Amino acid sequence: MRVSAGTIGQMIASTADRARNFATAVCEKIRQAPVKHLDETGSRSGPRPNGCMWRAPPVLMASCITACRPGAARCWRGLPISSCTTIRTSYFQLPDVTHAMCNAHHLRELTALVDIDGEDWARNMRSLLRRLCHAVNLAQEKAAALRPATISTAERIYDRILREGIAWHETQPPLPRDIKRGRIRRRTGHNLLLRLQQHKQAVLLFLHNPAVPFTNNEAERDARMMKLRQKISGCFRTSQGAENFACLRTLIGTARKRAWSILDTLTQHPDLLISRL
Repeated sequence: MRVSAGTIGQMIASTADRARNFATAVCEKIRQAPVKHLDETGSRSGPRPNGCMWRAPPVLMASCITACRPGAARCWRGLPISSCTTIRTSYFQLPDVTHAMCNAHHLRELTALVDIDGEDWARNMRSLLRRLCHAVNLAQEKAAALRPATISTAERIYDRILREGIAWHETQPPLPRDIKRGRIRRRTGHNLLLRLQQHKQAVLLFLHNPAVPFTNNEAERDARMMKLRQKISGCFRTSQGAENFACLRTLIGTARKRAWSILDTLTQHPDLLISRL
């Protein structure tokens, strides 16, 4: 027996309607979480671009949750976000937030500088970040925090590597410019150095606050389904379709992190699921 596309659409819409109260409860849980991951990826709903943002607090697997919401570009504006948040530099416009940057991105950029441009400072910084991540993981296994002396030493080495890298770049010949006016062009490594220097506190926040993770992978993993859906199906025909997708991804993403049965989750009453959050 073949099932029509209209029947499948009605099943998706009805399941999403049942899950809306659950999605609202998840957002309230995230509001209360001390640390939040944020990420977003582009999609299209009808003729206009549509942003889809994913949020998940990095707590224990038993209490992990994920929330997805569609909206316009930079749809995080106006969200009730507070405390520590692992995000990109574009999110630094959020007020009253202690920001942390994703060091997985930094490691990838540093590896490219080592492999392609052969910059020594990048090799030293990559080694330092990896050692610090390992040290924090070992401390967490022992339910302890890094000693202040260890953090102070790490910050001094961090600053020294930045000074050496910036001094080396300043001795390099300037890059040619196609126009006479505008900002001076800098090499990729030079731009990364200045970013690491400007946002030092956000880069090394994981040393000072054990609740802040080394990377923002928690949110990025949740956003991958959005890109997979876009590659297979393209854009959403309507904004309601985007809302339904976000609601169901909130439900399924939370169920996976809590090791719930997906089939049972889709058929259980929302109030019962809310009580298990």
